[in-house]
Amino acid sequence: MDAPVPPMPAPLCLVTNEDGVLSLDPAALAVLQEVTQPLVVVAIAGPYRTGKSFLMNQLAQKRVGFPLGPTVRAETKGIWMWCLPHPRRPGVTLVLLDTEGLEDPNKGDSHNDAWIFTLALLLSSTLVYNSKGTIDQKALEHLELVTQLSELIRVRDGDKDGDDSVGREDDAEDCEFVRFFPGFVWVVRDFTLELRLGERPISEDEYLEQALELKHGHSRKVQNYNATRLCLRNYFPTRKCFVLPSPLGTGEQRLMEELPEDALAPRFLQQAAKFCDYVLSSAWPKTLPDGGALTGRALCMLLRSYLEAINSGRLPCLEGAAEVMMANENAAAVAAALEAYARGMRELQQPTEPAQLSTWHAEHLSEALDVFRRRSFRDRDQEHQRRLMEQISMEYSRLQEENDAASRRRCKALLAELVRALDTNLAHGTYAQPGGYRAYEAERQRLLEGYRQAEDKGPKAEEVLDEFLAERRAEAEAVLKADNALSEVEKQLEDQKQQAQLLEQQQKAAAEREQQLQALLEDERGSHAQSLQALEAKMREEAADAQRELSRALDATLREHSEMLQRGFSERAALMEQELAALRKEISCNGNKQELAANVVEALRAAFDLASVWKLSRMSKARGTAV
Repeated sequence: MDAPVPPMPAPLCLVTNEDGVLSLDPAALAVLQEVTQPLVVVAIAGPYRTGKSFLMNQLAQKRVGFPLGPTVRAETKGIWMWCLPHPRRPGVTLVLLDTEGLEDPNKGDSHNDAWIFTLALLLSSTLVYNSKGTIDQKALEHLELVTQLSELIRVRDGDKDGDDSVGREDDAEDCEFVRFFPGFVWVVRDFTLELRLGERPISEDEYLEQALELKHGHSRKVQNYNATRLCLRNYFPTRKCFVLPSPLGTGEQRLMEELPEDALAPRFLQQAAKFCDYVLSSAWPKTLPDGGALTGRALCMLLRSYLEAINSGRLPCLEGAAEVMMANENAAAVAAALEAYARGMRELQQPTEPAQLSTWHAEHLSEALDVFRRRSFRDRDQEHQRRLMEQISMEYSRLQEENDAASRRRCKALLAELVRALDTNLAHGTYAQPGGYRAYEAERQRLLEGYRQAEDKGPKAEEVLDEFLAERRAEAEAVLKADNALSEVEKQLEDQKQQAQLLEQQQKAAAEREQQLQALLEDERGSHAQSLQALEAKMREEAADAQRELSRALDATLREHSEMLQRGFSERAALMEQELAALRKEISCNGNKQELAANVVEALRAAFDLASVWKLSRMSKARGTAV
C-alpha cells in the first residue's frame, strides 16, 4: 500500500528565485520524493499582493500556512509547496503550490515571471489564476504570459527550439498543449459588478466565456486582441470562474489577515468556500498525457528536467522530460519490486521443503509484480518487466541453491550424529565377532529410521542418504564377510539385500531430483502466468487511463470547435478539425490496445510453453534424469 504523505506542518520553498536564478530546494525535494501516492497538484498564479496565499490556506483548510504579508512588499518568492493528505480522497496527496506574484516592480524581470508561471502550469493538475477587479482587456493583458507558452516549451524533440524561421502559427500543434496542461480556474477578487448580460443574469462561467469571446478580422489589432483569448481556449481542457467580493466590506481598511474568519464578509466566505469545494472535489490527479498518475518522485524528476533545460538556455520538452522520468521510474520500479521479493524471501528459514519454497516464491513474486505495476510507467515492449522477471528468476535460483546447500549440511550433520553409535561400536570391534553383522544391521536400521523420522531435512534428504549408504557399502561388506556365524548362502542373501536397498535408495534419490525438476518447471510456469496476468492488467489499465485522457482532450476540443463554428470562425474551426481527426484516430488505436493486450499475452504464453519443454529436456539431460 502507498505510504501516506510525510508530516508537513508548514509550506517549504520548492523553487527558489534568487536574483533571477531558479533552483531547487533540497529540503522540499526530499519531502516530495517521499510521497508515493497519486498527487492532486493545485498551483496558483497572478499579480503580486492579490491574496493568492489566503486562497491556498483555505484549500489547506488552515488559517495560517502560506505567508500572507501585511505590506505592499510581495512575500512569496519562487514557488512554495505544501503537501497534505487530500481531505476528500483517501490514498491521494494534495500538493499546493503558491507562486511569487507577477509584475512585482521590485523584481524588474518579466522573463523570470514567465518561467515561474510556466513551471506552475507544467507541475499542476489545476492552475488557479487570481486577479482583482474584473475580467477586461487590461486583465487579459496581464495574463499575456499564456501567449508566450508556445515560445517557452516544446511538446517533443524536433519542435522549434528558438528557431524563428519555423513559424508557431501551426495551431494544430498548439492544440496539443491541451493534453499536457491543467484545468484552469480564474478567481476574480474584489468583484463589484452585477453578473448580467443585458437583461439576463449570467453565471460566473458565462461571464468568463463572454470575456474570452473572439473578434472577427485579420488586422494586427484584432490578432492582438484575440491572442490571449485563443491561448486560454486552446490550451486548457476545462475553464472555471469564481468572483469574490471584498472580504472586509465597503470602506473597511483593516488587513484581512489580522481579523478572525468570522469578521470577514459572509458573501466573501461563501464564495471562497464554493471555490474550495470545486477544487477539492473536481481537481483530478496529475497525470501524463496517457493517463499515468504521477507520484512525488516522478514529479521531482519532471521538475528537475524542466529546470535543467531552463537554466541551460534550452526550452523544456514535455515528451522528452516524460521519457526521461519514465525510464528512471521504471528502473526504480524494478529495483523496488526486486527488493520487495528478496525481503519477503529472506524471512523463510532454510532448509525448507521445495513445496514451501515454491509457495513463498509465488506469494512474494505476486507482491513484487504489484509493486512494479504501481510504480512503472508505460513499459514499452515490456522491457523492464522482463528484466524484473529475469532478476527474480536469478534470485530464486540462488535461493534454491542456498536451500539445497543448507539441506545437504543439515542432512550430513544429522547422519553424523546418528552414525556416532555405529562408529563407536566399529572402533571397539563390537561387530568383529560371530553374530556381529546382525547387530551391525540392526544399528544401521535404527540409524535409517531416525534419519527418516527427522524433520526439516530439505530437498536433498534422499540424495545425501544415497551418498552416505554408498560410502558405507564397503564397510557393510567387510562386517558381513567377517561374521563366521553366517553361512555362505546367508551371506549371499544379505549381500543381495544390501544391493537391493542401495538400488532402492538410488531410485529414491533419482525420483527426488526428478521431482525437483518438475517443481522448478511448475514454478517457472506459475511465475510466467503471474507475469502475464500482471502484464495484461497493466496494459488494460494503461489503455483505460489513456482513453480517459484522450476523451477529456477530445471533449475540450469539440467544445471549442463547436464554439468556433457558432461564432463564425470557420478558418479556426477547420484547423481544429485536424486535431479532432488526430484525436479520434488515436482513441480508435488506443481502443484496440485492450484487445491487443490479450493477443500479446496469448502469444507470450504459447512461446513460453514451447521454451519450457525445451528447457526441461536440457535440464533433465544435464542431471542425468528422464523427462
